[in-house]
Amino acid sequence: MSEVSFVKTFLSALDSRPIKLRADYVLDEEQVGPRVPYLLPRLQAPHPEMPKKVTPTLAPGSSRSITVHLKSARNPVLEFSLPNAPISTTSVQDLKDAVRDRVADAQDNKISLDKIKILYKRKPVTGKTIAEVLADEPGMLAGGKEVEFGVMIMGGAKVVVDDDAVGGQEKEEGGVSSTPKPAVGPSGEEVLQTEAFWDDLQGFLEQRVKDTEEARKLRELFNGAWVARR
Repeated sequence: MSEVSFVKTFLSALDSRPIKLRADYVLDEEQVGPRVPYLLPRLQAPHPEMPKKVTPTLAPGSSRSITVHLKSARNPVLEFSLPNAPISTTSVQDLKDAVRDRVADAQDNKISLDKIKILYKRKPVTGKTIAEVLADEPGMLAGGKEVEFGVMIMGGAKVVVDDDAVGGQEKEEGGVSSTPKPAVGPSGEEVLQTEAFWDDLQGFLEQRVKDTEEARKLRELFNGAWVARR
């Protein structure tokens, strides 16, 4: 059959069919054969959930400890350690107190706690206790490790007590002691006659009672009682 004859036959076959399909037209599957089902693309696997940070919990009565190294590279150059410091109870305030016991200003007075900055990885610490500062490091919270904190004193200072002299201040098992060592300089009533002593006392009271007005009243009360005793 020539191409022309084939075309004529094909067109004749098309003429016998309707130009438009009826609304109820159904395709005859026997003429076209089985249809291949359409498969939706496979969904991607969901992203795994990020592991939650779990802070180790201690049993009641237990306390893990860590060795704290405090280091100031300049103005003043100071370096000492606090062995066996309880992670959960040793506060940043305790670290500042330990630094304050070892330094003084040019007039041999105590440094204000506001001027002492504690740094961790060269950044000011955020948190009230060592456990809060090391919250992102579970390995350190397990205890038995060593950690180094930087020290920066605004305005500078000088070292007045070395680490051996304050060794008796540190508890054998508990870190930072609350018993301060006397600073180099005036002593006895000479210290009580200075405004710096009463300023330090008021600053200490503010930290404990967390009320500036109440701390001022207590300072006046203690000062008045001391003056009356004289």
